[in-house]
Amino acid sequence: MSKTTLARHTRPGGRNWPLLLAALIISGGSAKTSSIIMLAVTLALRGWKVRVFDFDHQRSASHIACAMDELPAGQGTVYDLMHGADLEACSVPYRYRLTPARPDPDNPEKMLPAEYETVENLKIVPGSRAVKNFDTELTLPGNEMLISWFRELCDDYDGDDDVWLLDLPASLSKLAVSVLAPFQEDDEIIPPVLVTSKEETDLKATFEELAEMRAQQNGRSRRKRTGPTIKHVVMCGTPTPGYNDSEGELTVASMTAALGEHYQLHKVRWSKLIRQQHRRQAPVHAFGPRNAMPIEDYNKLATALGFVDRNQ
Repeated sequence: MSKTTLARHTRPGGRNWPLLLAALIISGGSAKTSSIIMLAVTLALRGWKVRVFDFDHQRSASHIACAMDELPAGQGTVYDLMHGADLEACSVPYRYRLTPARPDPDNPEKMLPAEYETVENLKIVPGSRAVKNFDTELTLPGNEMLISWFRELCDDYDGDDDVWLLDLPASLSKLAVSVLAPFQEDDEIIPPVLVTSKEETDLKATFEELAEMRAQQNGRSRRKRTGPTIKHVVMCGTPTPGYNDSEGELTVASMTAALGEHYQLHKVRWSKLIRQQHRRQAPVHAFGPRNAMPIEDYNKLATALGFVDRNQ
């Protein structure tokens, strides 16, 4: 399919690297990873070629995607990628766990390996605890240019991915700034916000810090400008008729009044299935009913973002 016929342009401005979408909010323990996983699988099932980058040192996305289980020794990670390793060598097929490792019924002293299923069109660059050293490394003599590693990766890309989904840490660290540097007008930061007063406040801080980051970065370079912007906000854990949550209702109403005229707000109903993704090491799509609330709501988000179902 020609790039010019896509519902969502995946090479905006004719550039060589894919569309960039990042989950970011200056708040720990929010819904960033859950949203990245749900959106990545949703887009892949719709026929888009997706790659997930796990930039959080906690590596939750890699855990859910089984990207740390039974991998070959020396498998590259996002940290290796930062230091010049090959993108494909640092990527693995996204997979989910069908059956955990278990004793062999015919030989109790032997363990049968876990069984996995891969998701077509979807890869992940596994995370690494070492990414938390990135900011310190930048201060060392001779490492000043490390800040441009992701921009260089984008400039050199020659593959056929449609979109890169970036699971960022809960701060605008130098690592996050380095990843956001290549963002242009069509790329987006999509903050997932749990509907609590605290996360609503954290979202305001995210807007402020992003504005400061853009001003600082663009003040240093007029040629290579960065444009990470927010157009869509995902309100995670919105109440349902069967679940009374006055705090959630108040937060949804407050966010709608404050942001509704300027951003597209998306409600995501947070069923117990979402909370099972980490333990099961599988997305809701793998074990939940097809009409599960999170699947329905992330499908709506994918459509709103312009990712039509190519299989129809």
